[in-house]
Amino acid sequence: MEEQTTVLVVDDEKVIRDGCTLLLQPEGYLVATAASGREALDLMGAQPVNVVLCDLKMPGMGALEVLEDAGSLFPDVPIIIITGHGKVADAVECMKKGAYDFVTKPFRVDHLTLAIKRALEKQRLERETKRLQEEAARNLYTLAMEQSRMHTIVNCMADGVLVTNRNLEVVLCNPTFMQLLGLSGPLPQPGPLPAYLNEQSFLDAIGELCDKAESEPAKCLSQEICRGRVHLRAMSAPFFGPDEKMLGTVTVFHDITAFKELDAMKNEFVHMVSHELRSPMTAIKLQHEVILDGLAGEVTNKQRELLSRAQGKIQGLIELINESLDIAKIEAGYRQLELLPLQMGEVLREVVELLRVKAEDQKVTLNLSIPPDLPPVRADRRSMEEVFINLVSNAINYSPDGGAVAISGFSHGEYVEVRVADTGIGIEPEEIPKIFDKFYRVKHPRTRQIIGTGLGLALVKGIVDAHRGTVEVESQLGVGSTFRVFLPR
Repeated sequence: MEEQTTVLVVDDEKVIRDGCTLLLQPEGYLVATAASGREALDLMGAQPVNVVLCDLKMPGMGALEVLEDAGSLFPDVPIIIITGHGKVADAVECMKKGAYDFVTKPFRVDHLTLAIKRALEKQRLERETKRLQEEAARNLYTLAMEQSRMHTIVNCMADGVLVTNRNLEVVLCNPTFMQLLGLSGPLPQPGPLPAYLNEQSFLDAIGELCDKAESEPAKCLSQEICRGRVHLRAMSAPFFGPDEKMLGTVTVFHDITAFKELDAMKNEFVHMVSHELRSPMTAIKLQHEVILDGLAGEVTNKQRELLSRAQGKIQGLIELINESLDIAKIEAGYRQLELLPLQMGEVLREVVELLRVKAEDQKVTLNLSIPPDLPPVRADRRSMEEVFINLVSNAINYSPDGGAVAISGFSHGEYVEVRVADTGIGIEPEEIPKIFDKFYRVKHPRTRQIIGTGLGLALVKGIVDAHRGTVEVESQLGVGSTFRVFLPR
């Protein structure tokens, strides 16, 4: 229910007080009365009053005194002066003291109610203005607090943060970013991005994010940036305003120098140990071959069996050493690739012929299907042989009850696809993401007898990545697996 408006009539004459009451109550106002200025101030302190009608001349405390005291105690209550013998000077003096209006007696009902309505409207507007000012002040305070909190969080982050607007100007960066990039001194904000990080690949990535933000809002780019001994991983993404318009990009820089150094130490260690092991293992294998060939004397059947088993174990160790060396070289960037136009049909035919005896021993059928017009790829021949020897050999090994392995080639625009599909035991869905990890072996009761190092697929992925290609796998338990290798034409 809407609260009624209270009008306080202050006059020392009872007839005026009663007359105002009779005039205003039919207009919907609540009317309170006071016979003196002091009584009026006491009543205003005791109950809410919206408008005051105050006589100019009263014994004791007149309107001027009421205006002075009410102006400090009740500044938002408009006071209308009513008088029967006021002068212009009196009106001016009252207005200076803060009176809202000046009405002379005898007054008409419409004139009085109009003055009251205007006073109430003024009061409503002042209160609304005050409310809006207070709300704006609260919003500004909240915004300032949020900005302060955000700056505190960003400035305390251990990772570097760089924010650009849609014009590729830097609008925010934290101290960690300045430290990671070796920047000193204040830089302009907003300032040109190259003044902060003049790395062409990074500039291209940020430009691509801005160009494609509207069509690909979830796009995120990751890249590595090397500045001297410092290695950084930069993750960049666009950010948007409430209207879904792209406002700019934010990039987080993570220092991966320690991981790079540790990885280099690991590769160097593997390289050194592998070299130290390969020479004696090769020598032991050659000596076993001399004995098995009977060049060191006659060998009994039992001795030949034991030496053959040892020869197989030695060969497995040599393969492990060679694969470890290959992976270490790829990861360290030392492996030299001779990228030349290569017909994959020739490579795959040689791989199939090499592994045909192994497939026959395990009752596995090898099927090769290469179209005559398959485009050449740009690749290193020895590396491609390694890739497909590993994939086809795995397909044979993981088809222990016989079956078929199909090797086929397809052309897909700028890429050539080579597909190796088997009808073997398949791979559990949760294990598929792990099969390219070094030394990982699929855990299955039917594969325990399969000898392997767990490095083959890691080597495959490393080589394919080095050729700017991709390798994908699909598998269904009990049905088989399909490996797809995509290489650029």
